[in-house]
Amino acid sequence: MRIIASMTTIPSRIDRIGPALESVLGQTVAVEHVELNVPYVCVRTNEPYILPAWLAEMERVKIFRTDDYGPVTKIAPTLLRHGNEKETYIWSVDDDFAYPKNQLALLCKAHRDTEYRILARHGGNFNPDGSITFKYGEMQVSMFEGFGTVLYPPACVGDDFLEYVRNTSSDMDCRHSDDIVLSLYFASRRIPIFIWNSPTETDPFYPTGSLPYSSEGDAIHLQSGGNLERYKRVLSILKPGRG
Repeated sequence: MRIIASMTTIPSRIDRIGPALESVLGQTVAVEHVELNVPYVCVRTNEPYILPAWLAEMERVKIFRTDDYGPVTKIAPTLLRHGNEKETYIWSVDDDFAYPKNQLALLCKAHRDTEYRILARHGGNFNPDGSITFKYGEMQVSMFEGFGTVLYPPACVGDDFLEYVRNTSSDMDCRHSDDIVLSLYFASRRIPIFIWNSPTETDPFYPTGSLPYSSEGDAIHLQSGGNLERYKRVLSILKPGRG
């Protein structure tokens, strides 16, 4: 099972993501390498990205300069690069966690060769009013949350994906809501989203290892009034017939 990890970051963090990258490379289920999608300029802050020397020299980290689509940049360019590969799984990770060594292993517990689906640790179902009921356990859901990592099956995006990413990133609410934007795209392709999260004493509901900058003012979950209200606005744009 070939697994490639995918990540992006923002200019204020790029010199501090070493612990996050090391945690991804140190998983008990090994990733082949990490693909780090780095724009030239951050659209949100208009800051340039300055690559630190240590990052460019880090083993098993491949840097790809890309357009800035917002938070979805952590996964969209990577899915496109490997869009025709039938045996490559893509593991999406955030830049503000030093994940436990078994984070990927927890997702792989839910992997079945006979099931073509997206695997996540966290997610929930949309309600008619646009709110979300978050779930835990082992079940199919209508949306995932990316902070707990997501494992994408091979060749899961279509020829329409790049245009979809470009169009949604042009709207500020959609741009800040990659989890909803992606979940709705995969729903349109009828690819199930399955969560695997039954908390135990050794495997807590939320991942440990949140890094200090995760709550700084430029964190995406603090933008546009917070996630939940923004999600309602995104649903009204991308799924206007709900309820």
